[in-house]
Amino acid sequence: MKVAVVPNLTRERAMAVTEDACRRLKELGVDFAFDVSLKDSLRRIDGAGFESEPSLYGECDTVIAVGGDGSVMRAAKTAAKYGKRVLGIKAGRLAYLCGLDAEETELLSCLLTGEYSVCRRMMLRAELIKNGEVVHSENCLNDIVFGRGTDIALCEVNVNVNGKPTADYVADGVIVATPTGSTAYSMSAGGPILEPSLDAVLLTPICPHSLVSRPYIFSSDTVFDVTCTPMRQGAETGFSCDGGDTVRLCTGDSVRICKSDMYADLISVKQDNFIDVLNRKSELKK
Repeated sequence: MKVAVVPNLTRERAMAVTEDACRRLKELGVDFAFDVSLKDSLRRIDGAGFESEPSLYGECDTVIAVGGDGSVMRAAKTAAKYGKRVLGIKAGRLAYLCGLDAEETELLSCLLTGEYSVCRRMMLRAELIKNGEVVHSENCLNDIVFGRGTDIALCEVNVNVNGKPTADYVADGVIVATPTGSTAYSMSAGGPILEPSLDAVLLTPICPHSLVSRPYIFSSDTVFDVTCTPMRQGAETGFSCDGGDTVRLCTGDSVRICKSDMYADLISVKQDNFIDVLNRKSELKK
């Protein structure tokens, strides 16, 4: 068995957790490797290999991501391209997507015995359209957020659903989220929480200037066309996928959002269900 280990070394505990996980893997007789870009940082880990992305992901059996939810999302999106499943090990404070806590690396033996479950999570695809042409595209696991730039100014957001005008908001922005993303920014903005294995899409306005605006839930085969225009002259708007770099929107741009062809497969070693995890993480926030 071979495992690709993808740590987020910007996390304070990530190095220690990574070293412990690799020690456990070596004891189990499991081969493991890191991305070649981490060779200088992790060369001291005994038995480690270092490979480029195609061989690291393409030739492994499982991917282990060490960090928080962002680390798991990045690893899962890359792993999805190669049809690989991902186990997250927590090295942050909150991590809804991690299957193991930092102190539970002894449970890595379950990867060999098959004592785990896999939750398939739908993803979305966003395409930026300029003058009728797709100039940028991304897949996301959590959400696509539209909003203002650095200026504190409202946006006008227009949403067409399957080619028909459906929702117009004057707001700070709008979130288009998967069920996985329903416990992230959408939840903070007042959106409902969905069971993560569902195929559905959430549309949640951010601080709408209205007494009646509410979130929507759509089927997963829905196609959205979104425009986002600043209400103040000279202000900027943009969108971001899974909290990544903001893509600036210009006048006349639109973003088409639909269900991605790819799924993220997340490993759960423990028997916790979705509600157990949600309640436990909520307690940590107090």
